[in-house]
Amino acid sequence: MHPKVLISHASEDKDRFVLAFAEALRKNGIDSWVDRWEMRPGDSFVDKIFEEGIASASVVVVILSKFSINKPWVSQELDSAFVRKVNNGTKFIPVILDDCKIPVAHEHFLA
Repeated sequence: MHPKVLISHASEDKDRFVLAFAEALRKNGIDSWVDRWEMRPGDSFVDKIFEEGIASASVVVVILSKFSINKPWVSQELDSAFVRKVNNGTKFIPVILDDCKIPVAHEHFLA
């Protein structure tokens, strides 16, 4: 399946949106990378997310919600995705779920 899409999200958004979204992408031939599907007990979170997930993704979708905007891991994934966008042309797609205030440090992702 191609292209490969990593979906960055807060755990609170997984059941209410992310899993159904990722399944819909897969049904349409897009390989969706979601932590619940790709990570196993004992896996290194950092290695799996940053070295496997983001590094191999041609697109990073970040789910912006009232939960994710305050999560340090989502912020780190945003930063890594932006570096890959600049260096490698990785596409970046924000999906806004809630009426939430996007942190100033991440507003440039919406441009």
